[in-house]
Amino acid sequence: MSAKFELNKREFVSLMLGLPATTFLPHLANAQSSDAPLNIAFMADVQSWDPTAVTFPVGQSIFKCVYDSPLHWSSDEKLQPRQIVSRKWLDDNSTRLEITLRDDISFHDGSKLTTEDVKYSWVTRPHKDKRLAVAGLLQDLKDVEIISPTQAVLVYSKPSPSAEFYLGFLTVYILPKAYHEKVGDEGFLAKPIGAGPYKLVDYQRGSRIVLEAFDKYWGGVPAIKSVTFQVLPEAATRVAAVEAGRVDIAVQLPFREAVRLEKNPQLNVNIFPQAEIYMMQIPSYVDTYQNKDVRTALHMAIDKAALAKAFFNNLAKPLHVLATPGSSGDVPGYTFPFDRKKAAETMEKAGFSKAKPLQITFCTTNGTFPNDYEIAQAIAAMWRQIGVDVKIEEITVAKYLELNHAAKLPGIMLYSWANATGDPENYTGRILNPLLRFSAWKEESLKERIPKLFATKLGEARLAEYRAINKEASENSWSIPLLQPVANMVTKKNVSIPTYSQLYVLPAEAKRTA
Repeated sequence: MSAKFELNKREFVSLMLGLPATTFLPHLANAQSSDAPLNIAFMADVQSWDPTAVTFPVGQSIFKCVYDSPLHWSSDEKLQPRQIVSRKWLDDNSTRLEITLRDDISFHDGSKLTTEDVKYSWVTRPHKDKRLAVAGLLQDLKDVEIISPTQAVLVYSKPSPSAEFYLGFLTVYILPKAYHEKVGDEGFLAKPIGAGPYKLVDYQRGSRIVLEAFDKYWGGVPAIKSVTFQVLPEAATRVAAVEAGRVDIAVQLPFREAVRLEKNPQLNVNIFPQAEIYMMQIPSYVDTYQNKDVRTALHMAIDKAALAKAFFNNLAKPLHVLATPGSSGDVPGYTFPFDRKKAAETMEKAGFSKAKPLQITFCTTNGTFPNDYEIAQAIAAMWRQIGVDVKIEEITVAKYLELNHAAKLPGIMLYSWANATGDPENYTGRILNPLLRFSAWKEESLKERIPKLFATKLGEARLAEYRAINKEASENSWSIPLLQPVANMVTKKNVSIPTYSQLYVLPAEAKRTA
């Protein structure tokens, strides 16, 4: 997609940070031949080499390379077979799901992947160690009844009609039981193996991840034999690397830089709607935000349309609920108003003004998501106009997850929430379920409503209730929806790779042309 980029300088020029692509990385490889390694400028390192231990959307591209996935979400949010070739519910209550694995899957050590590995990964380990992220995501999975090496029944403790969604989502990967038991947790983290299209051959924390094609991968040996993910959290460095030709692919560049690079004849630029939402996590355990007037004023003071125009040339969509426009959790016709004057009046009602400002901490990543830090700066400027003294605190995704899961966020967090499924359970259901560690706002009135929806059969009644909660959440500003962002991927002209709304970067699907 091409786009002409125009910045509203009158409102934002003082807020925007220039990121000129004038530097380069001398340690990266020079321009490669057709059979050379594929170099990818990536925005983050993995948090852990145990993919079942963390909920880390950014890292799924790397995890899918090394471990593959049981099922696979397509870019248009369709659930497709992968390691699991078929599945069916055996009862009307959605408590027994029969799955059938491929019979030709091998781990990197040559051993076969079987249902014993499924049970070990999804039940045995999570039941012993509740700290594993998969323990939370599959908390209602009580057993895996093994029928054969390729057939098993997933047994849930209560009706779980949406359980299939998670077999292609975060953390639900299949680890090699025999190898993991042999080497233990530390040994596995030091030398991880999976059943994906690539093996890990070199890892320099915070610097690079080197992968080599697995010659026994069930889907065939990838065309590109060697892949290096260069860990470059600074967005400007990713821009410089791809512009200088020292990487083949760069992802999540600042939007204005991606648009600028469209003029470069050596590059292809893809800009596309993302299966994510920019939103604000509001910690209910911070006393300041218990005041509804404070939350309302902060929400009402944000000009979301101006953010979309200034940072994404109106390609990003302003959000009023925790759902992407047109998705099943969206509430057509509902809007939360932008009204700076009324926001200031509401803040005064709460006891704060420019003369007596409210002091808050505003947390954000920097360069992990397109324009994240600049958007935070713009919002902070909007808040200062209604009597808020804002301290911006830059943190990493890993630190955010640590603080949020421990209910220790010091203030509001600007975050991009990924949802490969598009279903409201993975937006509202997890962002606001007070019984889960994903939620920052722990709303008492939702303690029964949302878990009940988790057990409700798929259908219109379930979606209608999610929409009702979405509207209520926006009206009460339990969280603040901002934008559906647009993602970008920049590649050399001789590299083709499918784009996913989930921003998966899958080298096994990449090709080089002459």
